[in-house]
Amino acid sequence: MEFPPTRRTPLVRTCPDSGEGPWNELLGILAPAGTPPPFDVVEEDLFGGWPVERVVAVALEDGLAGRHRLLYVVDEPTLTDHGFPVVAADLRDEPGRTFRIAAAALARLPGDGPPFGAFADHAELQPDRVFRGFP
Repeated sequence: MEFPPTRRTPLVRTCPDSGEGPWNELLGILAPAGTPPPFDVVEEDLFGGWPVERVVAVALEDGLAGRHRLLYVVDEPTLTDHGFPVVAADLRDEPGRTFRIAAAALARLPGDGPPFGAFADHAELQPDRVFRGFP
């Protein structure tokens, strides 16, 4: 399988489109009106029902790391949690390592911030294992 081409970090969804519900709310948090999104949404329904691990494995096998250092995955737990914890996957430094990041925190991340591992390590210390920001 070939991963769809994107110019910016890809954001893929593994659960059905929820219309005007949580999916659109999540996109509004990640890219508020008038703000360009920091990612490209993969619109194709290629990953429906896939576990996050499988999506990340396919991205790595397809060489997506040559084009992007990260991959964002929206799965059912993302859309059913009020904080919309998106899965962030490292494709270069620690290929395949993932952690969840609250949508509001993801929207505030600078492009040249700390390395992926610092965010993932901090998320692992949280009771729900979701990164919401540094203290």
